[in-house]
Amino acid sequence: MPGSDELKALRVLAAMYFSMGREESAGRLYRGIMALSEDGREDKGACAGLAAVALEKGDGAAALQYLAPLLKNTAFSSRKAVFFLMKAQALWLENRRTEARAALNEYLLFAAGRKEGA
Repeated sequence: MPGSDELKALRVLAAMYFSMGREESAGRLYRGIMALSEDGREDKGACAGLAAVALEKGDGAAALQYLAPLLKNTAFSSRKAVFFLMKAQALWLENRRTEARAALNEYLLFAAGRKEGA
């Protein structure tokens, strides 16, 4: 089992592949990281990466599947705002316009740092 430094290196390499437009290579690395996750828990960085790869490919359904664990029990954090933006993009790709607008509103609230009830 690789250690945290090795997993971090794999995440960086996958992100580099993604930024270079090599989505297939990035996806393979992210899926490998998921397979190496401890206790069957999903690796949040890999989930986010796989969601980004799916969005780049225009696969909103897959992106939503990868985003689900990232948005479950989401506590207020402006760092998590991007996941709501990604969710809005995925919903838009799936022609779920009303839900996409709601997710975009969530993104705007999180990004501004003022989630209602927080």
